[in-house]
Amino acid sequence: MPPAERPVRRLALMGGESSGKTTLARALADALGTVWVPEYGRQRWEELRETLGVTELVAVAKRQVALEDEAVARACGWLVCDTTPLTTLQYCLHDHGQAPAELAALARRRYDLTVVCEPDFGFVQDGCRRDDDFRARQHAWTVQQLTAMDVCWMSVHGLVSTRVAQVLQALQALDPL
Repeated sequence: MPPAERPVRRLALMGGESSGKTTLARALADALGTVWVPEYGRQRWEELRETLGVTELVAVAKRQVALEDEAVARACGWLVCDTTPLTTLQYCLHDHGQAPAELAALARRRYDLTVVCEPDFGFVQDGCRRDDDFRARQHAWTVQQLTAMDVCWMSVHGLVSTRVAQVLQALQALDPL
């Protein structure tokens, strides 16, 4: 099928806090000539400046999905997603010890390519993040969950340019010219 006739595919970026997801999302969108969807949970946290409750986290996951669905109309070939509802589930379980079935269902959302950013550079505290230990645990939990969900995922590491090249190579393998 010619590229113009293909549906937009979704590329999800995962990983712990301060692992380069947002920087990579911007860079990939530029490289692919498409758009990216920011992490709504971070935006909501910045608005409230408090730990989000269970109900709020369900709303965050729903809004993240809605933002992705809305962005499809502006995307070209690929839509780059700077998180998934799986991350929201992780925060809910970590902060509240439980999660509603609705959030767990949203967390099973599938993407055409899932990329896990390695935490292979110094932790950057921006006033929003927890700490490097949490980042490491979050990374390990993400990998464990993706594996348990039988999601085929790839890991990226190194400089932003190296990460972009790794993802573009994977995309080429998925869709050779």
